[in-house]
Amino acid sequence: MNATSFYDTIIIGGGPGGSTAGAFLGKAGQRVLLLEREMFPRFHIGESLLPFGNDVLKDSGAWAKIDGAGFQRKYGAEFVVANGSRWQRFWFARGLVAGYGETFQVERAKFDHVLLDHAASCGCEVRQGCAAKVITRDGDEWCVRLEQGEVRGRWLIDASGRDSFLGRTLGFAKKPMNLTKRIAVYAHFKGVYRNPGDAEGHITIVRLEDGWFWLIPLAEGKMSVGMVRTLEDLKRSGGTAEEWFAKTVASSSELTRRMNGAKQIGQFYKTSDYSYHHEQMAIDRAIMVGDAAGFIDPIFSSGVHIATKSGQIAAGLIQQAEARKRGLTVAEQRRYSRDVYRYMEVYREMISMYYDNRSFEVLMHPEGRFGIVPAVTSILAGNFHPSFKMWWRVKLFRLVCAIHRRVPIVPRLDYSEA
Repeated sequence: MNATSFYDTIIIGGGPGGSTAGAFLGKAGQRVLLLEREMFPRFHIGESLLPFGNDVLKDSGAWAKIDGAGFQRKYGAEFVVANGSRWQRFWFARGLVAGYGETFQVERAKFDHVLLDHAASCGCEVRQGCAAKVITRDGDEWCVRLEQGEVRGRWLIDASGRDSFLGRTLGFAKKPMNLTKRIAVYAHFKGVYRNPGDAEGHITIVRLEDGWFWLIPLAEGKMSVGMVRTLEDLKRSGGTAEEWFAKTVASSSELTRRMNGAKQIGQFYKTSDYSYHHEQMAIDRAIMVGDAAGFIDPIFSSGVHIATKSGQIAAGLIQQAEARKRGLTVAEQRRYSRDVYRYMEVYREMISMYYDNRSFEVLMHPEGRFGIVPAVTSILAGNFHPSFKMWWRVKLFRLVCAIHRRVPIVPRLDYSEA
């Protein structure tokens, strides 16, 4: 075996999860190989960051580079009914936890490239345009076969995204998250209406009766616009995804107002079959991070946050085990899988309420008493570890939603275009 082909850790996938794990391990002095099958920069969806995710970027040393990259600053989020009859705006600075008032809207082609370059600057060997073909286990070592040759390492991190390279190899089944299968159709535009003032950077969620649109303002006048509806809706439309998108925009006065004069940049993309997770996300010498571990509906922009957080935790577990010259214990494997799933579950519960029209009515008429709005705002800002004072307020919000589904508490929303 050639000495140059052996690494402490091999990471498959150079997105936010893989790059973040690589940065932490590289800084710790490990010899890390990061394999990315594409050449960066490349288009990717998931452009809205969450303030609580800033901590991981700061800990990895990447924050100063992100802060100086010219991304659109984001101070909150707003929800609008498709006919413009009701809207509600949330500001992160008004959450229960101080210090998490802003983050960024990022064009992922640039953002991911910054993180990948940062991993390289921390000591990772980065190979772009280099796909892992086959992985096999040889005792305490992993062998990864590439297009040309092979590499070996003691540890493997699967950050391959929804391909879930390790999960497929080991035969780990994906478990659905009990959310309806949906499809997203999206593209970048210029000339879309932008909010004035500090709200310019807010992500706007335009709520249809049976789906929703995102409008994410990016730098240089760009806007990411995407539609999320069920697969059954697409089949019933009888046309292409692009025609379905345009028809839905035309049917909404709010979307028509915002998209008037918009010019599409680049192609349309579509992604389907959304939410899943692996029950087992780690074994003794391998860990799945980000979308490889699980993916959940993007309504609350949790994707990058979960990816970078799981990458940080994975790197920490590997360092801890390496210091003791062993693999991960069964307890460590279970705790990692449980923690990452819990992060996803925080959002699954909110997502289920969001898609329920009655619960959405409560969100659009927030209760000013008991601090419910600041508590919900902190969840929207990405707080994975709510304190008791936040936990009981979120539980109260869910209780109000449950009651409203049976007995009206707040006004009903009318989605019709009068």
